[in-house]
Amino acid sequence: MALAKRKLKKGVLCVIPARYASTRLPGKPLLLFKNLPLVMWCYSRAKRSGAFDFVCVATEDRRIYKTVLRYDGAAMLTSARHVSGTDRVFEVARKLGYRYIVNLQGDEPLIPLALMRQFATRLSLLDDNSLLTCVSHATIEERDNPNVVKAVLDRSGNALYFSRAPIPFDRDGAGKPATAHRGIYGFTADSLARFCAFPPGELEKREKLEQLRALENGMRIVCIRTGARYCGIDTPRDAAAFKKSVEG
Repeated sequence: MALAKRKLKKGVLCVIPARYASTRLPGKPLLLFKNLPLVMWCYSRAKRSGAFDFVCVATEDRRIYKTVLRYDGAAMLTSARHVSGTDRVFEVARKLGYRYIVNLQGDEPLIPLALMRQFATRLSLLDDNSLLTCVSHATIEERDNPNVVKAVLDRSGNALYFSRAPIPFDRDGAGKPATAHRGIYGFTADSLARFCAFPPGELEKREKLEQLRALENGMRIVCIRTGARYCGIDTPRDAAAFKKSVEG
């Protein structure tokens, strides 16, 4: 049943999916930085922004669930069978019933507060076949780093494709800039239900990028361009760099 057929709460729900068994950095949500778990860095950031009506961590792992509660956060236990983080977000969204839903990545602890507020404001422009995300300029290092996803946009700022490869290919060597995807997604209740009703696509499975599921099925991905720079923590090297930056 589409969520829009139910009476939905006005406002914006922010869900932070947190999985313990990260392939590149196991136990990532519980890594400590200045004695605060990574997942709580992200949770606290979302709360501090004031952009959302409710913030909740979605996890299949009781260790993460209990940790969030211990720090006075909100969390829900979800199925361990979910294919993607967005599927986990959808389980929580169905239970809580908000009109707009934001999937905030749990490994980007310094996402700018102003960007979250701008993002929440833009959600009202979405239709039920579209979703919202963010992109920014990619550095040379990011362009060649498969952990940083690159995006190609049309003239209206909608996504044409996402890849771990350095796209678009610079055939003439002109040195034109690339665009990096920043991991935050926004949906209407119905566009989230629509996205999660599709099976994982071939491009999604090949690139290991769930946003390609939307493009493969004709959904529109609207991109906010931002000049903000903030780090994602995907590898032990990323974790060490962040630890050094906040602990000295």
